[in-house]
This record gives sequence, C-alpha cells and structure tokens, in this order.
Amino acid sequence: MFDHFLSSFGALLEISTLGLMALGVCIGLIFGALPGLSATMALALLLPLTFAMEPNTGIAMLVGTYIGGVSGGLVAATLLRIPGTPSSIATTFDAYPLAQKGYPIKALATGMVASAVGGMLGLMVLVAFAPVIARYAIQFGPAEYTALTVAALMLVIVLSESDIIKGLISAVLGLSLATIGFAPIGGTSRFTFGNVDLMAGIGIIPFMVGLFAVSQLLRDGTSSSISMRSGKKLIGGGIKAAEFIANIPNMLRSAAIGIGIGVLPGIGGSAANLVAYGAARSAAKKPEEFGKGSVAGIYAPETANNAAVGGALLPLLTLGIPGDGVTAVMIGGFTIHGLQPGPMLFQQSPDLIAMIYAAFFLATIMLLVIQLGTIRLFPKVLMVPRHYLMPILALLMVVGVYASEYRTFELWLMLGFGILGYGMERFRFPLGPAVLGFVLGTILETNFRRALMFANGDWSTFVTRPISAVLLAFAALFFVFSVWSAIRSRRKAAA
Repeated sequence: MFDHFLSSFGALLEISTLGLMALGVCIGLIFGALPGLSATMALALLLPLTFAMEPNTGIAMLVGTYIGGVSGGLVAATLLRIPGTPSSIATTFDAYPLAQKGYPIKALATGMVASAVGGMLGLMVLVAFAPVIARYAIQFGPAEYTALTVAALMLVIVLSESDIIKGLISAVLGLSLATIGFAPIGGTSRFTFGNVDLMAGIGIIPFMVGLFAVSQLLRDGTSSSISMRSGKKLIGGGIKAAEFIANIPNMLRSAAIGIGIGVLPGIGGSAANLVAYGAARSAAKKPEEFGKGSVAGIYAPETANNAAVGGALLPLLTLGIPGDGVTAVMIGGFTIHGLQPGPMLFQQSPDLIAMIYAAFFLATIMLLVIQLGTIRLFPKVLMVPRHYLMPILALLMVVGVYASEYRTFELWLMLGFGILGYGMERFRFPLGPAVLGFVLGTILETNFRRALMFANGDWSTFVTRPISAVLLAFAALFFVFSVWSAIRSRRKAAA
C-alpha cells in the first residue's frame, strides 16, 4: 500500500490535477462559508463535471471539495456567529466571542490549525485502522445506536452551562421538533396540523440558519452599539505555541470523538463537533471560560469535525456504506466511473484507495495554505458598516435556505426559528442542547423503535447487549457526575 501511496502522491502533483483539487477546495470553502449551503451541495454540483475526468482525478477533486466544505463553515461561525455548515455549530460558541473581543485573526487561525490537525489525525486512522474499525462499526445494531445517542445527549448537561434545568428543557425542545412530520417507522403523520409543508419534517438548514443567523441579526438590529463594527482596530496576530501544546490532549480527545462518530453511518460531523465541545468543557480546568472566547472551545469542535471526515470515509471504502450525506453523494462519483466501494475495492483497486489517501493528505495541506494565505482578508467583514452588512447577510440567508428545498415555507421556518433563538438567548436558554437534540432526535427514535421491534418489545435488550450496556452506563455516570458538580458549584457560590 505504501508503494501505491507514493505513486499516487506523485501523480496528484501534476499541475492539472493540483489545479482541479485546488478548485474543489475553494468551491468547498465558499459553499461551507455561505449560510444554508453545504459540502453536500458542492459535491452534487461538481459530480457531473467529474464524468469527463479520469477516475483518480475526479475522485481527488471530490475529496478536496469535501474537506474544504467541512472547514468552510469556520469563517461565518467566527466572524458573524452564523454556522456555515451544521458541523460548525459549536464553533460559534467561542470563536465568535473571541472575534468580538478584537481577535478575529487569532480565532480564525486557531480554527484553521485545529482543522488541519483533525484532518491529519483522521487520515492516520483511516490508513491504519480502516478494516478493523469498519469491522467493529458493522456490529452496531439499533440498540447500540440508541445507547450511543443517549450518551451523546447526556453531554447536554455540559453544554447547558450552569443551569441544568434550562439545558434539559432546551434538549427536549430539540427532540420534540425532530418528531414533526412523518414518523421514520410506520409513516404516521405527527404534529403537522394538516399542513402539507410540515409532513416532510423540519429541515436542518432553516432550523440552523434561523436559530443562529436570524437571531443574531435580530440582536444586532436591536443593539445600540456593535463594538467590532464601529471602526475599532483589530488586534491579535494568531495562535501561540504554548496554547497549541496545552491543547494537544484536547485535540487528541476531540479527534477520537470525531472519528468514532464519523465512522457510524447517519450521525455525522454535526453531532461530532457538539459532543467534542461538551467533552472539552467537561474536562477543562476552567469551564466557566467556555462561551466567552476560550481557545480550547475552538480547538475541540474544529478538530472533531475534520477528523469525522476520515471517520466517514471508513465505512464508505471498506463496506460501501456512506458515513454521512456527503459520502452518500461521493458514492455517485464512484458509480460514474464504474467503481463499487466495499471490501473488494481494496483487492481490485488498491491504487485507487492509495490515491484517496494521498488526495486527503494534499487537500488538507492545500486547505491550510489557502486559509492562512487569505486570513487577513476575512476580518474586514467585521468592519463593514452595519447598515450594509445586515441586508447582505439577510439576502444570503434567504437565498441559501430557499435553495435547500426551493420552498417558500422554508423561509417562514427560518424566520420562526430566528425569533425562537432570540427569545431563548434573551432568557438564557442555551442553544447547543436544542441543536444536539434536533440533530440526534430522528436517529434516536428510529433506532429505539427498531431495537424494540427486533427484541419483540423486550426492553432488556439495551442492557443485555455488551456495547449498549457500556454506553448506557457511561451516560448514567456522566449524568450523575454532572449533577453532582452543579450542586457542588452552587454550594461553593452560596458559601
């Protein structure tokens, strides 16, 4: 495999191939940065173009687009508090406050470096442990998925800052919104109130853009002063070596979370970045700094969502099962060239597997170079006068949300969730738990019902299966520990 890797690496260094990969990375960055657009849409746009290319060149371009799309959401999340992609939701929690303090370049550079580290760690696992991890992932049944989702939701306690009750209410709200529409099993219509548009459920794009972007515009519109947009001089040059070294354990943990969640089909980077952020906050010596511009709060989600790329490619290459929506589109790229991802691909086309590894490595380096080379251009967005910036952002939101489903109803949903997000933050209800509940709600319900169906209604299936029992035990211990920590903190505050 190493010989194939070196030969593929050399082939990708041709000017034409490098140019196409750079184009894919740039398109992915643009689609990731614009609210409502995503890496999935970027790949769907470029997929027909790869038909006329050689298989290696076309798939290398798609890999570059994938990696660029995941990292692109960092820019809008940092500068505008708008998650460009679902995988950058948790990045807004600390990157935006740090930018508002006058350190947008530092916040961007931290996220960019964390993205590169996460991508490289994900690639290392992909190369070294692809067959092994895929073999364990295929053992996950409905009971294990249910337990894994419950364990992830327990991190809502961490994301809920100091008020556990409000965090739980927010999570339940997210879970409730995920039940709107046809049931994933049985097809029963729920909470649609006779509205045809609600039968398909609520899309992640209007939910995400409304809850974060529209609510931010409402806050900016009602705020008397916006310090970062008033001509204040931007300060801060970038990351510090001491901060990077101190966050190595954080990045390793976040990468492990990203890879572990990415390898499981259907969950994806949107959950990985939230879970990694919660884990980082739980392990931090000063968790009270999170949400106020903590560097650790940027390293964790950006490392996790890029590591999840390597994790998502694992089941695609070894089992032919897409790890997320983007890899589902990538299957089309393989099919166009007459290739079938799966175990036989390693035997029949080892050179293609090695090429994907090489493309992953080159795209990650290329992405970091492009981002760092243009890093001082992005903060200028903060200096655009508010009366110019707000209409432009509103236009981008409307176009992005409408393009996701081509329905006017999506715009009304976006506006409604914007008002909801504004109200939640006004009364100090955290948004993170609501997002995590919404993202994982369908996964939880589907696998919970499947597990009970397979066990003929026997609830003990969740504790008699070893992996499920371990995950549920972890969730219970984490919940108890979090409640105990909150009680102890309140007692100290009262004393």
